[in-house]
Amino acid sequence: MSAVVGLYCLDGRAADRVYLDRMVESVAHRGPDAAGVWRDGPIGLGHRMLWTTPESLDEQLPLMNALGNVIVTADARIDNRDELVAALGVERGRLGEISDGELILRAYERWGEDSPKRLLGDFAFAVWDARRRTLFCARDHCGVKPFYYYQSEKTFLFASEVKALLGTGEVPRRLNQVRVADYLAGIFDDQASTFYRGVFRLPAGHSMTVCRDEARVRPYCRLDSSREIRLGSDEDYADAFRERFNEAVRCRLRSVFQVGSLLSGGLDSSSIVSTARRMLGQAGDRQLHTFSAVFPGLPEVDLKQIDERRFVDAVLAMGDLTPHYVRADRLSPLHDLDRVFWHEDEACLTPNLYMHWALYGAAHRQDVRVLLDGIDGDTTVSHGLEYLGELARGGKVAALGREVMAISRRHKQAPRRILWQFGLSPLVPAPAKRIWRTV
Repeated sequence: MSAVVGLYCLDGRAADRVYLDRMVESVAHRGPDAAGVWRDGPIGLGHRMLWTTPESLDEQLPLMNALGNVIVTADARIDNRDELVAALGVERGRLGEISDGELILRAYERWGEDSPKRLLGDFAFAVWDARRRTLFCARDHCGVKPFYYYQSEKTFLFASEVKALLGTGEVPRRLNQVRVADYLAGIFDDQASTFYRGVFRLPAGHSMTVCRDEARVRPYCRLDSSREIRLGSDEDYADAFRERFNEAVRCRLRSVFQVGSLLSGGLDSSSIVSTARRMLGQAGDRQLHTFSAVFPGLPEVDLKQIDERRFVDAVLAMGDLTPHYVRADRLSPLHDLDRVFWHEDEACLTPNLYMHWALYGAAHRQDVRVLLDGIDGDTTVSHGLEYLGELARGGKVAALGREVMAISRRHKQAPRRILWQFGLSPLVPAPAKRIWRTV
């Protein structure tokens, strides 16, 4: 993870270097290897660099084009580099040296505001186009890289973390009570709001264009939940999934530093570890580090409920792995809590975050800069709760009823709540939901 920050003085005054430096410094933990600042008149861009990929070692951001009229700052890992190099007419000999930031810059020069559609990977970036006097921002399709912003009549600010916005003194510290209520009620449909009034996140798969007169947010990518892929057999589906899964893992191994993965013993992380181990073994230069939470000090009755050490050991038995263990039975949920909240900036939904915090710390001590995880893989390879919305949309009432009752018995939740939250609520237009919550 690296970090981006920036400010655009909409009233025409010069961008304050003190503000910009303060924003860059506030996210130094995201990029300890290098820092950069660029400003010209009312616009200022900043960056903190974490080296991961081979190309990032020589990358300098913010980056300006040859004419000096387009400048980019980016936190990005671009995966379709070969495709972009060919489409942009870059010499093949430069493939190993051209940075992901430069590819984004060239993509914007070629395709303008349609450029995010051409990018595959994890990214959050901002491009200042001096020709049009506009700031163009975009976030990746799945929202892996964070991007927050605040706008007043005089100033537009953006950053990878909320704290960078609050630290400028331009952003009032006001609690967003609607967001708090949504959080307590378990409503998470709003992808843009935060716990701070006036501070927003750019939703996944969206871009934003900011000029002196307006700021416009629009989607560049939408998944069609009603679309189905039809293949000839179960084996065809398995082969297609395996191909995409292998490619997803391969893309994330592009690092000159140690690579690791969490390993819980579940199907998700075990599949990732097995695949990454094989790919790194074929490259012949590194072993994969694994990080597992174990509970040897718990009573036997508790171990039967939570301990998956035997599954972890089965994966490690393949060899060519460097395992590390965290004694989760010795951890306190309150340990280092102030620091955790400082990094999070907002309330989080993971009561077991303290265990992940310890695992991340173990990875950091091994100088692992790319850490894979199988979190939430079950909703990727199964129907997931979104299946209820699909059944409701298709008018399959009997199947919807059976699924709702089964989920109700499994999770001991009221059927009406499950039906509304996952079956009927997704069919209600977002504007109607916002109006309902304000009534």
